[in-house]
Amino acid sequence: MIEWNDYFYQKKTVDIQLLKDAKDGSRLFALILMILGVGLFASLLGILASAFFIEGDLFSRLESMASMSKDSDIHLMKYYQMVTQLAFFILPALLFAFLMQKKIFTFFKLDHKPTLIMLGLGLMVLLLSNPFSEWLIYQNSKISLPESMASLEQWMRDSEEKAAFATNIFLDMKDWKDYVVNILMIGVFAALGEELLLRGSFQPLFIRMAKNAHIGIWITAFIFSFIHFQFYGFFARLFLGALLGYFFYYSKNLWIPIIAHFINNSLAVTYVFITKDPLYDTETLQMTGDESNSLYAILSISLVILGVYVFRYYGKKHRLNAIE
Repeated sequence: MIEWNDYFYQKKTVDIQLLKDAKDGSRLFALILMILGVGLFASLLGILASAFFIEGDLFSRLESMASMSKDSDIHLMKYYQMVTQLAFFILPALLFAFLMQKKIFTFFKLDHKPTLIMLGLGLMVLLLSNPFSEWLIYQNSKISLPESMASLEQWMRDSEEKAAFATNIFLDMKDWKDYVVNILMIGVFAALGEELLLRGSFQPLFIRMAKNAHIGIWITAFIFSFIHFQFYGFFARLFLGALLGYFFYYSKNLWIPIIAHFINNSLAVTYVFITKDPLYDTETLQMTGDESNSLYAILSISLVILGVYVFRYYGKKHRLNAIE
């Protein structure tokens, strides 16, 4: 017989990993709610916090910031860009991981170092993909929608122009301080946030729901490209997202796509800082560069496919060695 005292005062542990036993559909719905809820709340806190270090009325500064006509507007825009990455990408991903598993690093497969050979292979494949990516950008820029979809095409071009305009202003670096801020914003925050949320959180869900790794990886890559709202570079970014997805899936280590993503973005920042050439043509607002050679593109994608197969081989070999 249970004593009343024991019944009322016995210690019970509360499991706060609320999504651990949930179905994948429920997990996906919860993750989306976290992005919206945490993102809006944290971004609002970030906006309010900016009132402590900006001069003048906060709301008037927010209105003038969009024009980015002054250095102070650009600095404030960069601050909000990092706040957005933290609020809508990093924090929701961390919360989702915690509700799934107490050990967040284990959930994201960040609890072990990547092997040098796999990291090197990933970076080499990324480098070899450049000619094919440039060819995709060139082909993508020539796409024209039917006349019945003229309003959609105009909206896409307007979005592209706004993104190109902002990118050129962000990358107009006058000194090393601007360079370091851009590496932090475009390199660290973007790579960490997008990989934690997309590859680390969404991709495993889509793979399990689709019961097919390739479908899950390409759905995640589609979302990765779409959320940038730069439709005339959509397919190149889709291709990059898929590569990063395969790196994670075959290595079972999120450090590899994070590092590859960081280096990819940081190289673009460094190139502009050294050459002073804008990333986008100031008149057409298309990415600078000549028409990509189709033969180079074919060679590039062939080497990428071969590289991914080699990457997969070493991923399997590494996991077998770990089991032994």
